[in-house]
Amino acid sequence: MSVSAATTSPPLSPTSRVVSMDQFRGYAVAGMFVVNFLGGLAVTHQVLKHNNTHFSWADSIMPGFLFACGFSYRLSVLRKIPKLGRPAVWLGIAKRSLGLVLLSLVLYGLGSSFDSWQAIDAASVQSFAAEMLKADLWEVLAIIGVVQLLLLPVVELSWRLRLVIAIVLSLSHIALSGWFNYWFVYGQPNWFDELLGTTGRRAWDGGCFGLISWGVVMLAGTLAYDLMSTQTVRRAASTLVVWGIALMGIGYAASCLTTLYQVDDQYRAPVESEIDSKFATSPVIPPWENAEGRSWSSLLAEAPFFEPPGTDQRKLNYWMMDKRVVTQSFVWFSTGFTCLVYAVFVLLCDLGTLRVGLFTLFGQNALVAYAIHHPVAEMVLQVVPKDSPVWWATAGMCLFYLITWLFVVAFVNMFSGSAGKPSSGSSA
Repeated sequence: MSVSAATTSPPLSPTSRVVSMDQFRGYAVAGMFVVNFLGGLAVTHQVLKHNNTHFSWADSIMPGFLFACGFSYRLSVLRKIPKLGRPAVWLGIAKRSLGLVLLSLVLYGLGSSFDSWQAIDAASVQSFAAEMLKADLWEVLAIIGVVQLLLLPVVELSWRLRLVIAIVLSLSHIALSGWFNYWFVYGQPNWFDELLGTTGRRAWDGGCFGLISWGVVMLAGTLAYDLMSTQTVRRAASTLVVWGIALMGIGYAASCLTTLYQVDDQYRAPVESEIDSKFATSPVIPPWENAEGRSWSSLLAEAPFFEPPGTDQRKLNYWMMDKRVVTQSFVWFSTGFTCLVYAVFVLLCDLGTLRVGLFTLFGQNALVAYAIHHPVAEMVLQVVPKDSPVWWATAGMCLFYLITWLFVVAFVNMFSGSAGKPSSGSSA
């Protein structure tokens, strides 16, 4: 596509592949591999690690992948329904989504286990199921599969309705977290844990109610597809930049509420023996009175990518950019960051001619690459201890990447005939 053509016509149709999205998805997969391999090593810089208090580059990868899935999800649905009909398409999506959940369980296991046959009784089975529902099930593939199912009734709706639904989901997560979900994810005393019998068990990536937040990110991806399918490349990229800046601004503004939880002369949290002292006693509803008499600059949170003060200076609260809870400040900022990064790919790949071979391979075969990388990483990490020096950690990651790449190429050659041939469909 020439530059002049790209700037005067939409870059895709319901039947075309989107080069920028293939490349962006490949970038997200490659980034996920880096984070998953290096995340547990002591030498790794905090920007490459997940955390629960601020936004790092590592924390941008999973939202980017969900965003890409949302983009491909709407593209695939709109392309297939005219050909196959809605019932057949919905049934196919349900099968594939449940398949993702099953694959996630195969790769990561069921979480807990039974030590003996005598240990299997009604109470232990109930506890097993409850812990899986709360925490053990929710790895990225299972999250994608279930969120796709939850959004199936709305993925065809107009962009306005999907935007309203995304806003409602965000507000719902805030309300649920204020009610019980914040404590539920962190394993602090709450009525829902008592009901399930999972008191003290922490979750990650939001647990079962994190699906609400991840649904917001996937819906943002569907909106990006609408933009790319109706606007010229240049206009789409500029709109993505505006979206990105606006969402990052909203996310950062929300995170500034964390400054109301400073432990100083103005804020003395009441002692509550059942709650760990590192948490604020009211993590969702801020103590607004702590803003009185303070300068505006003291109410600004640290910039993203920079660690906030420790819990001896600031109590943990919902308004931190927290991937464990999947707080809305995290959702809004990470979605905005994703929009900006994708805008760069649109300019370089759709307006320009950039093609990165590794991103093409991983982007067009994302599920295969993801399934392969997990056992390869586990194998290589057996000889890369957590206290490895930089040079050994780097060598280990290069070996891990090489083995993963070789297996993905072999798989694609086996089933497609060439490593560069696109896989069927556009869904991640």
